[in-house]
Amino acid sequence: MPEENLPHIDQERLVALLEWLPFNPAYWESPLYLVGGAVRDTLLGRARRTLDLDFVTPGPVVFRARQLALDLGAGFVLLDAEHQIARVVCADPAMTLDFAHQQGDDPTSDLERRDFTVNALAWDLHQRTLLDPLGGLRDLQARQLRMISPTNLNEDPLRLMRAYRLAAQLNFEIETATRQAMQDRVGLLKDVSAERMRDELAYLLECPRGAHWLMCAYRDGALADWLPEIALMEAVENGDTSHLTLVERTFEVVHLVDRVVEDLDAHQDFERSIAGGRSVRVTVKLAALLHDIAQPLTRQFHLEGKSGSISPEKLATQMSQVIMQRLKFSREEERWVTSLVFHHRRPAQLSSQPADSRAVYRLFRDLGEMLPALLVLALAERRAILDRLPCDLEFEQLTHHLLECYRTPGPMTNPPLVDGHTLMAKLGLSRGPRVGQLLGLIREAQAVEEVTTQQEALMLARVLLDELEA
Repeated sequence: MPEENLPHIDQERLVALLEWLPFNPAYWESPLYLVGGAVRDTLLGRARRTLDLDFVTPGPVVFRARQLALDLGAGFVLLDAEHQIARVVCADPAMTLDFAHQQGDDPTSDLERRDFTVNALAWDLHQRTLLDPLGGLRDLQARQLRMISPTNLNEDPLRLMRAYRLAAQLNFEIETATRQAMQDRVGLLKDVSAERMRDELAYLLECPRGAHWLMCAYRDGALADWLPEIALMEAVENGDTSHLTLVERTFEVVHLVDRVVEDLDAHQDFERSIAGGRSVRVTVKLAALLHDIAQPLTRQFHLEGKSGSISPEKLATQMSQVIMQRLKFSREEERWVTSLVFHHRRPAQLSSQPADSRAVYRLFRDLGEMLPALLVLALAERRAILDRLPCDLEFEQLTHHLLECYRTPGPMTNPPLVDGHTLMAKLGLSRGPRVGQLLGLIREAQAVEEVTTQQEALMLARVLLDELEA
């Protein structure tokens, strides 16, 4: 992009950032530089959810950081004694300050070790000047990610996945030579730990443009060692009305999740964390990515005459479980994803049948708190299948209706009319599976309003007990 067409970036934003610092930079006698994402995002005018600041200094780190923590009444964590990296955790205002000893003889040497030029900007807190030895400011203006060197990518291959994530977060493009260097090095990702790969994948899925860049990562081969099952889907012909291939449609479902969350006003259900700070949104997008993962094997079983050996839903659930464990997601995230994959067709099945309150209740019962997530996944898939065709108004209305029933107190969600202790006392029953069986049948009758009081529930229980014993 010609220089005259580049947007202006106001460096005075960095001066304003100093007002947030809980300490005077003069406290540090040696030069002190603010580096990393805080500089980049401040120059871009991006709001940050948390104030995490990274500093580099050629002077002593551990002693100074520990003393600063004492002066501020903050927490102190020694992150790396060998490389002199320490953290100060402030409570009010909530922020994290990381201090690291400068690598190399000068700040430029330190910045040259980083991943991308837009992350290699430093704000000299004493001189109040911006250090930009690698052209990061121009790349910020051009809204592109450019590597500092191929060697830096080799040193930490996770930087390949970070590039896709940053492109999604910042709405940037990846510079051509950088993209080529990334494609040449995707094989190095197999040596990255599962936990680090998981975290970058989750960060990417949190982004509104994450599906596009996840698709780019797949096309570049960056997912080959961690999600090889996706490539197997290339051989499956898409049998629906969409012009997309099965793989393209899968990524389109991931993309549509955010739009459906918006349309259903389901933000509150999706922002809460399930584990490790990873949200329901990430979990649903993982389920969207994996919901058709078994289609290649299902088609193969059909050709071999083994189609009745295992249901496609169960096979997809088992494969999803393997993938979630491979990437070291938590047990709770695994439970969510496998449940969503297993049940993802049920809303569509409801829409294709006459109205059945019992079937609706069983959906509520089986999914519980996951119901909003399932409805979003099902509607995203339905829209992806229809693609350029008019929307399925009946299915859209059903989804909105089910979500409204879930949110509104009523027969489907009201507390049970009778509990196990009452049932045992009134019917003279002992603890055992029979009690649970009766409670389930009564709860279903309550959901469809066949019983509305405890007395009616107990009367039904006696009838059911006689039938079960007969």
